[in-house]
Amino acid sequence: MNAANTGKEPGRETLRRMMEQLVLVREFETRCEELWKARVHMVGEFHLSLGQEAIAVGTCAAIRPSDLICPSIRGMGVYLCRGASLRDLMTTFFDRAGGIANGRWAHWHSPVPDAGVLAQTGMLGSGLVTSGGVALSQKYLKTGNVVVTMLGDGATNTGYFHEGVNFAAFADLPLVIIIENNGYAVSTPISSVVRVKDLSRRAEGYGIPGITVDGNDAIAVYQTVDDALERARAGGGPTLIECKTYRFGGSTVKDADALRPAAEKDAARRNCPVQRFKGMLSERGLLVEDDYRSMVKAARARIEEAERLAAEQPMLDASGDPLTEFWPYAEGVSK
Repeated sequence: MNAANTGKEPGRETLRRMMEQLVLVREFETRCEELWKARVHMVGEFHLSLGQEAIAVGTCAAIRPSDLICPSIRGMGVYLCRGASLRDLMTTFFDRAGGIANGRWAHWHSPVPDAGVLAQTGMLGSGLVTSGGVALSQKYLKTGNVVVTMLGDGATNTGYFHEGVNFAAFADLPLVIIIENNGYAVSTPISSVVRVKDLSRRAEGYGIPGITVDGNDAIAVYQTVDDALERARAGGGPTLIECKTYRFGGSTVKDADALRPAAEKDAARRNCPVQRFKGMLSERGLLVEDDYRSMVKAARARIEEAERLAAEQPMLDASGDPLTEFWPYAEGVSK
């Protein structure tokens, strides 16, 4: 079913914080993309969330500090919204000492306990299964906390999805499952491999609520997630939320993205979640252009400082580590 957006409205302070976070995520990932393409510092590859930022921002604005969240592979917005250190993130991207997970990093692998961020594994969709285990522990311990787990549309066609949703449903787990449906699994259109129009319809087979929402509308995401959190906290079990969106770039930062239609990509940029939220705040008299420019300037200053501090750290010494055999180092990266 489609969301009716009947949930509570975020307050003025929350709206302003959401705007700041949308700007921060957009600016941070844009800078990471620039550095990667310039072959400066950045190691490996990244799954950017450019165009999908409203999902992370709306979700993180709804959850409590004590709640736990497992991001998807496009989860950098979750790390940033939950307060993970920009310096630590950039240090990790630069493959420098002192980064997250001691250098054994992929941006979907690494937990940040202080921020309540859980780790996925390298198998897409598996975060739903492990998040179910965490949700079971929260239920058993009666913490009152809810676990949010996020995955892409392609991951809904894995066995992990069926096992994870089924277990969450029959165990009445305090779990909110969010599908970030950007329409493509790498370059495969979801419409070519799934017969239902809305992936939220799959919830019917498990006996839980399924809701489809505009994933580029941060307030709609906030309201829908808030309702699902309250239901889970009250013992009502899990909810499946499909957020429909579109990524601006390719599947990874190095993807040429030549298979998606240009007109489709242009239309997505005109539906930019950052600009939509900015326009909404302006219409409500909550934001003027100078406010927005100040937010952008502040975000860029924070990112620049994190970049400087990260570049000052020594490179990791991975000699003798068997994992380095599989690490996707980029040739020609400036050290």
